[in-house]
Amino acid sequence: MRPFHILHRAWAAIVDFATFELVNLIQHRHAAAAMTPEALGRFLAEWEGVAAEEFYAARDLSLAFDPAAPPSGLLSCASPLPLGMPENDRFVCEFFPAGPAWDRPVMLLLHGLMSASAVGYRGWARRVNREGWHAIFVHLPFHYDRCPSGYLSGELAVSADGGRTVGGVRQAVVEIRGLIRALLARGVPHVGCWGMSYGGWIGALLAVFEPAVRCAMLMEPIVDFQHATWESPATRSLRGHIGRGGVTREMVAALDRLVSPAAMRPACDPEKIVLLAAEFDRIATPEVIRGLAGAWGCPRYRCYPQGHVGYRLMREAFREWRDELRPALERR
Repeated sequence: MRPFHILHRAWAAIVDFATFELVNLIQHRHAAAAMTPEALGRFLAEWEGVAAEEFYAARDLSLAFDPAAPPSGLLSCASPLPLGMPENDRFVCEFFPAGPAWDRPVMLLLHGLMSASAVGYRGWARRVNREGWHAIFVHLPFHYDRCPSGYLSGELAVSADGGRTVGGVRQAVVEIRGLIRALLARGVPHVGCWGMSYGGWIGALLAVFEPAVRCAMLMEPIVDFQHATWESPATRSLRGHIGRGGVTREMVAALDRLVSPAAMRPACDPEKIVLLAAEFDRIATPEVIRGLAGAWGCPRYRCYPQGHVGYRLMREAFREWRDELRPALERR
């Protein structure tokens, strides 16, 4: 093994360990809200026999889009799928127009879990603009402007409260599908999504259920709910809390048909889906993502020397979209 590779692996391990320990420490605040077998049973009974397509069905957003020209800056409206927390129950996004008309595609930027700064995503949005696409940076549930007072950005998005975790994922997909519906009505030809980790999870579900998503760059996506719950080092506290309450792996497996992209098939052309893994990642491992690539028939699986926390995959995803996917879509 090359010395640089050894150092890279060691540094990635240190950064990831510190990040995961912080996440586990924060999650102790939510032990009392841990899902019980009874609560999980009620949730499963509510959705028994209901197809995942209906679970994620689009609902209209009340965003006031000007039909003549795309907006610029922060946009917000009531969520069409409220979860009962007022600060979170509003859809929020930032629109970065690439021109004065609607007649061009839109790239959706979907951030990672507990993302604390939007500076980098805004920079990538402007780079997308320079390639001729509009860009929208979406504030996912419980993050940024949707974070309830007294909590860190994203702290409530994934926790031992499994109902809230699944509810937030569903809320994000339903809202974004409503956004896409509004964009198509204004003349946008199609959209792409670019998601990191938690945002990659949302992006993968959009690639499954939303036909208007014509390309997807998914970096370290959370696609195997069982692995993320029971084997990830970032969910050690979470599984301890639910395990002590009596929730078992077999019980949680019943959620796979609703939340695990690995158990689904994409509506998006697999040739237009890029799956990027990080060699040293223990949350969305290369094995899990490579398995998804095989199940979905995606030839664009790539793995790079990085931990779960890092920046290289963003650069690689942008390069692949700019140089390969975007030109292929525009030739049609």
